Parts: sequence; C-alpha cells; structure tokens
Amino acid sequence: MAGPIREYPLDRCDLFLARCRSRSKAIKVFATGDSWLAAPGGWWRGASVVNLLNDDDWVRAIDPGHPGFNVLSIAKVGFEMKQMPGDHDLVALDYVRSEFARQQRPFAFDAFMVSGGGNDFIPKVQTYVSGGDGEARIDDVALDAIFDQIGERWSALRARLVPGAAPVLTNGYGPIIPTLEPGSTWLPMLGIGPWVGPWLLQHCGLDGSRARAIVDEVMNRFNARVSALPGVAYFDLRPVVAAMPASFWHDEIHFTAAGWDRVAQRWMQELDARVGRTPIVAPASLRGLRMPALAAAAPAPPKRKAAATRKPAARSARSRARRPR
Repeated sequence: MAGPIREYPLDRCDLFLARCRSRSKAIKVFATGDSWLAAPGGWWRGASVVNLLNDDDWVRAIDPGHPGFNVLSIAKVGFEMKQMPGDHDLVALDYVRSEFARQQRPFAFDAFMVSGGGNDFIPKVQTYVSGGDGEARIDDVALDAIFDQIGERWSALRARLVPGAAPVLTNGYGPIIPTLEPGSTWLPMLGIGPWVGPWLLQHCGLDGSRARAIVDEVMNRFNARVSALPGVAYFDLRPVVAAMPASFWHDEIHFTAAGWDRVAQRWMQELDARVGRTPIVAPASLRGLRMPALAAAAPAPPKRKAAATRKPAARSARSRARRPR
C-alpha cells in the first residue's frame, strides 16, 4: 500500500530520490527560477523545460545513448529574483542532501539550473522607459539600479546552492515581442499579459519595430550583466528565441509547446557540455560523415606495385596437388 502523499516540495523530493535509486546514471540537477523553467505547468498546453528534461523518451529521441536527466525543480511561474534566495522551498535542497547523508551514501548534484531576473524588470517597463508621442528613452540610472539588485540577489542565491563544485547555469532569456494581445489559458476568464505592449505601444505611442528595439536593448543589457556574474555559467538563448516563428509564441514572453521544446533542447546541450558529457551520434547518422581527426591518425595504406612488376603468388602444396594432370 502506497504511503501518504506529502506536501510540496517534499513530494517532489520523494520522486527525485526514487528516480535516483532506479536511474543511478542519470544527470542529477536542481532547478529553481521562474516561468522559463516552470511554464506552462498546467496554465496552457505543453510541457515545461523541466518536464521535457525529465522525459526519458524525449531525451533519447534526441540522443539515443543519453543517460537521461533527473531534475528536482522548485521553479514557479511569476517568481522574482528577489524572492529566490529566501524561498522556503529551498528546503528541498537541504532535505535531499540530508537524506543521502542519513543513508551514508555519497551524493552531489551534477548541475544547478536557474532562470531568474525577468520578472524583476520586464513587467516594470514603466519605471525605466519614459516618453510619448512616438518617442521613448531608457532611464539608464533606473535600469541599472534594478540590475544591481538582481546581481545582489544572485549572490545570495549562489550562497544557498553552494557548497559544491557543480556548475550553476542560467539562460539569460531571449528577446520578447511587445503586443496588446493577452495569451490564452485553459482557465476560464483568465488571460496572460500583456506586460510591456500597453506601455510602449499605447502610452509611449511607439510602432512595433521601435517598441521591439527598446525591449531588445533592455534585454541585451540584462544578458550582458548576467554573463558577467561571478560563479555563474551563462549561455545565450537569444539566437534560439529570435529564430522562432510567430506560431511558437503564446504571449509576449512565453512560448507554445514547440517553443519550449527548442528552449529545452538548448538547456540539454548546455547541461551536457557543462557536466563533461559528449553527445553520442547514432550509428545511422554516421553515414557520409567525415571524421578528419580519426583519418589523420590512421596509418596510410601500403602502395600497390605496378601490375607489370607484380610476381605471381606461390601456390601452396595443397593447391598444386588438386591440379588436374
């Protein structure tokens, strides 16, 4: 008979620990952050980045030889960076560590996933962008103050995640699309956003291209700040997001299932690289693949002599005995 279901986040810890026992070779990851790891999460169709990484079929469809991931996530939709270092649900991290210590079993996470900071500045565009009648400007002092606070919270969060030598990865977000259209959800009468479109397109009177240029500039500055954080392994999601067609967007800052799939694939690549794992190429895909490193190391085949100088091979005694007389 199954035991009682414990409250969040210990229920997720129990599932994680069970997966550790049954999938000992899987890459162990602790995730915290906002909707870029937690959404859709039941708000609309599709699987989150964490859901996809925990899906063995999804992972092995990309890399058949992959050991899989075991991700324990406490990420939440709408979370701000300032909330993360003091999040009570970080008890999950302490609980898992103490459980392994109690069993006298060695344990360490292979990596940490963090997606944070976006909710600290994206919905607050009116605090650092001003203008009207088709004009707008970024208040550098106000924006830098927000980014400074995000950096301080990052330092506090890293102190909670460490000790440990596991890399702390973050995605840095990608460019967003200002719009006046809210995203749809599966909850009646409840919409998603918009957050920046009403301010830039209506209040400031910008056209779509100018509004996009403003948010791109802000996002570029944010990525530059995050990429310089000490002790954080940053990777750039902007090329992945910029390549997404309009059909991949759910609202201003979130994606449909196809979009999250691309984001998850980028996370998978980065996690594999940071834990020192080389992707395995399926045998079928090796056809026609040139491997210069191996070819250079292989010894050159012996040169054949010209046909005119080739001597006939000596016959064995057995072959001569079978020759008809």
